[in-house]
Amino acid sequence: MEKNTSLYLLFVLVCLIDQILLCISCIQYERIALLKFKAGLEDPHHLLSSWTGDDCCKWRGIECNNQSGHVSTMDLRHEHLYGGLSNDRWLRGEINPSLLDLRRLNHLDLSSNNFEGIHIPNFFGSFTELSYLNLSNAGFAGKIPPQLGNLTRLRYLDLNSHSDTHDHLFVERLQWISHLSSLKYLDMSGVNLGDASDWSHAVSTLPVLSVLLLSSCQLQWLPSSPPSINITSSLTTVDLSNNQINSTFPLWLTNSGSLVSLDLWFNHFRGPIPEAIGNMTSLEVLQLGANDFVGPLPRNIGNLCNLRNLDLSSNKISQDTTIFSDIFSLCIGDTIEILNLRRNILSGELTDWLVMLKRITILDLSKNSLGGRIPTSIGNLSSLRGLYLSYNRLKGTLPVSIGQLSELNDLDISYNSLGGVVTEAHFANLSKLEDLGMRLNSVVFNMSTDWNPPFQLRLISLQNCHLGRQFPSWLRTQRYFLSLDIANTGIADTLPDWFWELSHFMAVLDLSRNQITGIIPPIFKFYSILTINLSSNMFHGPLPSLPSDVEYADLSNNAFSGELHSIVGEPLYNLAQILLSDNLINGTIPPSICKLQVLQVIDLSNNFLSGELPTCWGDLRNLLAINLANNSLSGVIASNVGSPCLIQVLHLGNNNLSGEIPSSLRNCNFLVTLDLGGNKLTGTIPTWIAESLKFLRILRLRHNLLYGDIPQELSFLRLLQILDLADNSLSGAIPQVFGNFTGMHYTTDAPESILNWFKSQILTKLDNFSAIGYTESLSIIMKGMQLQYTKNLQFVRSMDLSMNQLSGEIPAELGNLNGLKSLNLSRNHLTGQIPSSIGGFYSLESLDLSENSLEGEIPSSLSAISFLSHLNLSYNNFSGRIPSGYQLQTLNDPLIYIGNDDLCGPPLQQQCRVNDTVHDVRPSCDDAEDGCESDETQWLYFGSAVGYVLGLWAVCVSLLFSEALRSAYFGLIDWMHLKFSFRLI
Repeated sequence: MEKNTSLYLLFVLVCLIDQILLCISCIQYERIALLKFKAGLEDPHHLLSSWTGDDCCKWRGIECNNQSGHVSTMDLRHEHLYGGLSNDRWLRGEINPSLLDLRRLNHLDLSSNNFEGIHIPNFFGSFTELSYLNLSNAGFAGKIPPQLGNLTRLRYLDLNSHSDTHDHLFVERLQWISHLSSLKYLDMSGVNLGDASDWSHAVSTLPVLSVLLLSSCQLQWLPSSPPSINITSSLTTVDLSNNQINSTFPLWLTNSGSLVSLDLWFNHFRGPIPEAIGNMTSLEVLQLGANDFVGPLPRNIGNLCNLRNLDLSSNKISQDTTIFSDIFSLCIGDTIEILNLRRNILSGELTDWLVMLKRITILDLSKNSLGGRIPTSIGNLSSLRGLYLSYNRLKGTLPVSIGQLSELNDLDISYNSLGGVVTEAHFANLSKLEDLGMRLNSVVFNMSTDWNPPFQLRLISLQNCHLGRQFPSWLRTQRYFLSLDIANTGIADTLPDWFWELSHFMAVLDLSRNQITGIIPPIFKFYSILTINLSSNMFHGPLPSLPSDVEYADLSNNAFSGELHSIVGEPLYNLAQILLSDNLINGTIPPSICKLQVLQVIDLSNNFLSGELPTCWGDLRNLLAINLANNSLSGVIASNVGSPCLIQVLHLGNNNLSGEIPSSLRNCNFLVTLDLGGNKLTGTIPTWIAESLKFLRILRLRHNLLYGDIPQELSFLRLLQILDLADNSLSGAIPQVFGNFTGMHYTTDAPESILNWFKSQILTKLDNFSAIGYTESLSIIMKGMQLQYTKNLQFVRSMDLSMNQLSGEIPAELGNLNGLKSLNLSRNHLTGQIPSSIGGFYSLESLDLSENSLEGEIPSSLSAISFLSHLNLSYNNFSGRIPSGYQLQTLNDPLIYIGNDDLCGPPLQQQCRVNDTVHDVRPSCDDAEDGCESDETQWLYFGSAVGYVLGLWAVCVSLLFSEALRSAYFGLIDWMHLKFSFRLI
């Protein structure tokens, strides 16, 4: 009995001790320290509301040691506290040094909060018990305190600042990190290490480091030789992506037998990928994309038997795909899951080496030079989820076997030369397909009207495919797509009513360049649409009211009618671009357009709009381009354009606007195009145009009622390429300083300058409103006819001063404009002779000096203008023999010279007298001068060599560059031809 009683008392005692232990709460001074810390924070949503009561160990985000009761863990990361709630619930404020009382703190996580640019407190270096510190994306900024080097027990350090909205963290020296001898995980991605030249040495002293993440750190170099202390034996993950490292492949990394993931993406690594890469047998992920590696691939890369993800995209790897059969016949063919070789110089065909990729899930070979057919064996890649073959030279038909890829999510074969017929069989088993890209191929869709596809697409891109004349009925089954592009697909049908009941989450809609008819509903039902393009169809009826989120809307070249208030009225506060050109729209521009405060581009040109120009358009502070040309607008141009004015393009031409050019336009300092031609504007040309609009390239004031002298100050417009002042009442002389328009020059300097000129043409295209997504068009009188320029507008250089009352002589300085393509000085009162410097117009294609009072002989240097195809010298007082030979010999129309009674020689019937002479355009060369012939011969050899090299380059240009860049390239060829021809004359 006593024994049982003793056992019972012992049991009770153990229970009491256990209860006492269980009742241990946090240390009182630590609770007070936490409350002081909380008091310094901003917590508007009371997310730390649990921080009440005596037991801080039960507070959210706090853990205590079970034995001592000390706070061991403070985990206040955003995801842990708030479960992924919106970012406006971040903690912010100051960090109270009271936390120093948490002397046994082992784990501290403040990540994914927003401390709004405050510095990391120096006292964090006093938490000597810490083994885990995570301050990633917490809004800290400034210099990382070196006191963190005191945390010698630290095993995990995350200072990632990739997604911070504040100034990033930085270090000047990283020596302090060498003291963290226990560190296994280091993430400093996004931290500026550009000045930390000791970073590689400091990191190499960490003997057990396993994960090194230094992405986006502005690193500029990486040692090519092994570090002083070999850390490669412990490293499993290295990420140095998105830096500025200019180096060859770091060979010392190939000694690592433990490295699982290596990411060098987006740097300046150069040279070949070394054969030694085959030694990295543990690699599962190898990211070498977006560098300057050159090919071919080392064959033993196929020995990486654990490799799952290989990214070699956007390099300069030149490889014939036939060698892939050797590479993938090794064990890599059994393991590779993701293969990204896009944007290299791969050539050859997609042969049956594809079947060796047994586990492949992502295959990206886009933007190469692959030709041939897509092999039928592609249907054997049963695990394939993403197939990207766009921007190649593939031809033939799409194999029916592609319908066997039951796991396929994304299929993109856009921008190839595929043809043939696509049927339902091509999509038979593609139940998981979400993205379908086949644009710019010649594929013919032959689907039955009752076809019910097995998939639900998100992105549909079929531009330039042949869908048939009827609107595709199978689209009715697609209820969740975000983007639909079926432009130029041959549809000639009425848009069905059910179309407007499809996905309400559509962001992009492009039905342009078809013959679709019908009436657009008054209110768009695609509430989230950002881009809409219905241009070049046969839509009619009133304009629809667009949703408030639309950013780009092109309804041009249709038959819409009525007024515009329905499209530009409330609530379109977020409209970014309205392009309604070439319609049959009647009515006025309502004042409601003034409410579009974020409007960037508006194009209502080529309509029948009437009424006055809205006076408030100058108040639209975000407006970048406005085109109201070719309407019937009246009244004066608003004079209330304030500053800042960001407008780059202003087209108000061919209306009935009156008054003077308002001086408030001088606030639009970024104007590139100013087109006010074809109106009834009066007054003189203001000098402030030259003083304030320094970026002006196009100035069109033709067909107005302007008078007075042409201001010499216009010569300050060094970038000016098109000057059109024709059909006014301007008087006085042509300013001699007009020869200073450098925008109308081609360089005549050394070859280095030629290349600089070529680059400038490319840059001109790149900044031609690409930032605002607007390509402008302009009508120019050239070669006696009205020509419309759009894509090549940036290459036009023209000066038209015709149909005025100008007097005096043609300035010889105009001969400096060797890039000018068209010069029209006709129907003025010009006198004197044609200056001999006219031969300096190397690029001139059109010259009109008709209906003036010019006299004397036609200078023989006119024959040196090799590309002159339109010439009009009629109705002047020229005399003597018409120069013959070279380019003038091809211009044999007598009407060119009609009205000059004293001219003689072909192509006129009037014969010249014996003493009528003409100067030879060849420079004199005495037979005794040996250097003359040799000089021409040298230029002949030079021209031949340049022609061969640039001609060969044309093949590359035509394949690799856009149409605009090809135009710039052939502009360079033209220049070289002109200079060569002129040198031989």
